[in-house]
Amino acid sequence: MKLMSEITKDCLELPAAQRLKLARILMTASEPEQDFSPEVETAWEQEIVARLQAVQNGTARSRPMADVFARLDQLYPA
Repeated sequence: MKLMSEITKDCLELPAAQRLKLARILMTASEPEQDFSPEVETAWEQEIVARLQAVQNGTARSRPMADVFARLDQLYPA
């Protein structure tokens, strides 16, 4: 089994769109009631593309990474 540091390194080498998709998969996989139907997957793909485009064209709003991780820690305590 790979160490978390190895997995993180591998994930950071992925293109941005794939990292976003992986993040979504990991977050929703922890919630068993989530719907993985083709329609939901398509909607998420469209959302990911739209958000990535907003980042690339400079219209996305951002927050400091520390704030994002603090919020995730609140939502998903270890």
